[in-house]
Amino acid sequence: MEQNVRKPSKTELSIEPSMKAHRKQTRSKLIAALSVLLLSSPVASLHAAWYQSTGSAKVINGQIDKARKKAVEEAVKEALLFSGASVTSTQQVTNGLLTQDMFMVRSSGVVNEIETVNESILNGELSITLRADIFAEDRQCFTTGYQKSISVVNFNIQHQEQAQVGQLYQLGQVVSKTIFNKLHSQSTNLNVRSYTPNLILPAVEQPQSQQLKFNEIKEISRQSDSQLVLSGSLTDLSLGKANNQISQWLTGAYGIRFFEMQLSLHDGYSGELLQSFNFQSDAVWDLDPKDKINIHSRQFWLTQYGQMIDNTLDKAINELENIAQCVNSKAYVIDANSTMLRLNLGSENSVNIGDKFKVLHQANFVDQAGHTRPHFIISPYKVVVSQTYANSAVASTEDQSYLANIQIGDILMPVVHN
Repeated sequence: MEQNVRKPSKTELSIEPSMKAHRKQTRSKLIAALSVLLLSSPVASLHAAWYQSTGSAKVINGQIDKARKKAVEEAVKEALLFSGASVTSTQQVTNGLLTQDMFMVRSSGVVNEIETVNESILNGELSITLRADIFAEDRQCFTTGYQKSISVVNFNIQHQEQAQVGQLYQLGQVVSKTIFNKLHSQSTNLNVRSYTPNLILPAVEQPQSQQLKFNEIKEISRQSDSQLVLSGSLTDLSLGKANNQISQWLTGAYGIRFFEMQLSLHDGYSGELLQSFNFQSDAVWDLDPKDKINIHSRQFWLTQYGQMIDNTLDKAINELENIAQCVNSKAYVIDANSTMLRLNLGSENSVNIGDKFKVLHQANFVDQAGHTRPHFIISPYKVVVSQTYANSAVASTEDQSYLANIQIGDILMPVVHN
């Protein structure tokens, strides 16, 4: 579910009337730390996402500053850990924010911006809500063992005229389907759910079509019930300089043919590009350029060019496996009522009874440059899996309390104990 999110003021605070005497002091101390952080923050990255979290602490003996520090620490830690930042980075940012040690904050390399959304004191408990723009370069690899669901989209051929030699016009579809099959049979980190042969998305990002591509990726994800979407493009199938007639007669080779492939791995829930890969190789083309080649035949795949493509695809599978290890596991809420919810991960993703998940509300927004940015609001709800099926599971709160404001399309992330 997408909506425009009002950008809160960096100095927006809401204090209970009984604490008005502390308002000026509250604003100056907290905003001083945040303002220094904002002035020295790096430029937002394509991989950045906003996380909104709330921390709270009891005010004991009127020590508001001490309670505020504990609440800020709780909120920052929760946002950073759910973003996928490493434990070391989380400690650096938290300690740096509380002590205004900007060297420590900057050295974490993960925070672009932090904003105060709200602060309040009610019944002796101080609550503070922060919104952080986080780019976790040093992402931790979660050890939950969940397989991330993925769908593969038909690849395109960027220069159709290059496919003329051998009539390789269907090679994009064959390559994408081969990757799908290899992932299905070999992958240990990915749960391969769908292959989409009738839709082609170019791997190269074009600003004028970014929003369209975001929406297409999210629609593919919804239809295929997949967290990740893999698209690709064959960017070079050209034939190199031809051999002379004597060399051709001796070797049967007509020259070197190139194979270049670009892959794009997207987060299907947000539409965000997670990683792009580029593979380049070449091999002898020992088939008559005038012949129409059956690219589904063993004859083609046993040629030097066919074997080179197959080896390149194996390398691509290894790269995808490595990336998948460090991608945050996410699930969609596919059904919900006041006492339970159903998520779209199940036993095939290694979800077990007793596993715990945190609920996040998704509210992507468009920034001033026209780019869609992921925005997650971390809810107070933690749910425990009580039933599992192949591709889904049922969960409810630990204390069987009511689930309020949980909607279809909300995100669930596993609770990882560090």
